[in-house]
Amino acid sequence: MRLGMATFEAVLTFGLWLGMGHAEIVDRIDVVVDNNQVIKDSDVLNEIRVTDFLNGAKLDLSLDAQKQAANRLIDQKIIRKAIDTLLYPAPDPAEADRLVEQIRQRFPNEEAYRRELAAYGITEDLLREHLLWQLTVLRFVSLRFQVAAGEGAPASNGDAVNEQFFAWLDQSRKDVRIEFKREDLQ
Repeated sequence: MRLGMATFEAVLTFGLWLGMGHAEIVDRIDVVVDNNQVIKDSDVLNEIRVTDFLNGAKLDLSLDAQKQAANRLIDQKIIRKAIDTLLYPAPDPAEADRLVEQIRQRFPNEEAYRRELAAYGITEDLLREHLLWQLTVLRFVSLRFQVAAGEGAPASNGDAVNEQFFAWLDQSRKDVRIEFKREDLQ
């Protein structure tokens, strides 16, 4: 009888363990950039959610919006590689905190702010992370293309800096391998 109970407990434990394996969430890979940088489905959706929230736009998860977000994320992977390779300094996280506070002040109270975050399906941490990345990109563009705009002098013309940045980004995009795992995003 004792052996029977031990066997039953072992089978039950094994069954529960197997059952837990089936409960995990799978996040599909949508795009692979440069053979090792992945963009997941959740990345694309989060990019849309945060961007629409920041722009005060109606949440749009359509295929067209997903294509645009995937392309922005491809650009971000290229920029991140350049930042990491050339060791550009990261902004102070307190700068992102100040931006979150400015955004929070758009709302009449904390509850309205939290409701709006929830309506877009984002957290304040995700928002802060997105804002910190935006600051990182702005710093990168400012440092990298300011010097290129003139002979050692800071660029006074934002259009010239933007033009140089987008020319660099277009060329960089041509130089990396981009593999769409989800073909409808092409």
